[in-house]
Amino acid sequence: MIEWLPKLGENIGFDASSLRWLRQMGCQYIYAGIPDRDRKGYLSTADILSVKKLCQDADVALEVMTVPGFGLAMLGEPGRDEQIENVCRTIRAAGEAGVPTLAWNFWPDFYWDERVGYYPVKARGESTQRAFDYDRVKGAPPSEGIGVVSGKDMWDRLLYFAKPVVETAGKAGVRLALHPCDPPVPVMRGVARAIHSPDDYLRFFREVPSPANGMAFCQGVFTEMGVDVLQEIRRFGRMGRIHAVHFRAVRGKVPHYMEVFLDEGDVNMIQAMKTYKEIGYTGIIVSDHTPVVEGDKMGDFIGSGHVGRSFSLGYMRAAVQAVNTL
Repeated sequence: MIEWLPKLGENIGFDASSLRWLRQMGCQYIYAGIPDRDRKGYLSTADILSVKKLCQDADVALEVMTVPGFGLAMLGEPGRDEQIENVCRTIRAAGEAGVPTLAWNFWPDFYWDERVGYYPVKARGESTQRAFDYDRVKGAPPSEGIGVVSGKDMWDRLLYFAKPVVETAGKAGVRLALHPCDPPVPVMRGVARAIHSPDDYLRFFREVPSPANGMAFCQGVFTEMGVDVLQEIRRFGRMGRIHAVHFRAVRGKVPHYMEVFLDEGDVNMIQAMKTYKEIGYTGIIVSDHTPVVEGDKMGDFIGSGHVGRSFSLGYMRAAVQAVNTL
């Protein structure tokens, strides 16, 4: 019997320490953001190849990179056409550099803190987890510089951006993976969120049907939506739309939930891994947000430390082995 082997990795930095740690955890794939160091507005093939070489030297493959630099497109402001062309240049460069997948998101209030209802809480053994309470931001004014945005306007902005970008990706031989809005609420502080439910993804794939157009299936956000996560894995997996996976556990759903350890969430994560095998998914799977544990540094982003993610990666590797023997 041929073993099922998805590409276990992490969406974390490509510094030497992180790459060594990733290999120590038995993983060989990374999902990374590459900075535009000279501020030209796009990433060149040389920019991407330099990071790819760093990864290769550490025996790690650059499997997914994030799409930078399109804030004006999300705001619907002048200058977005130039940013869209720069994104297309980055996509072409990724294709030339041999990076198969680019991940992106589309909500202008891109925060994971108290501005959108998130806050830290203490959990088992004095670890730190992140919780969400919509009541903390219900009725709050729009974030500065964004203003009120209707659902129609946000969808118009999304499609204006996505159609040329997805077309470019198809020609470049690159796949795109759109992350759902987080938190997945219909409106956040007066700003509509276009992709906050499975139905939104279905509409998006109807509007932009190219095979290059896909999703970053974030299990955490799908749990927060309150849907049957395993059924959604099957549905979108059979459609061929899952281009990356965030293997994240959550307890609760909108309007109140908490990001937790993989063994504490509402979804049976062994069954989730079994479902990815069932649909034949062999792409990248990363742990994404994890609680902060002893040895991690508490920074601006809860869950980016090596120690907490080591627990998740060990769990993920064991889950793959388990489903290969069940």
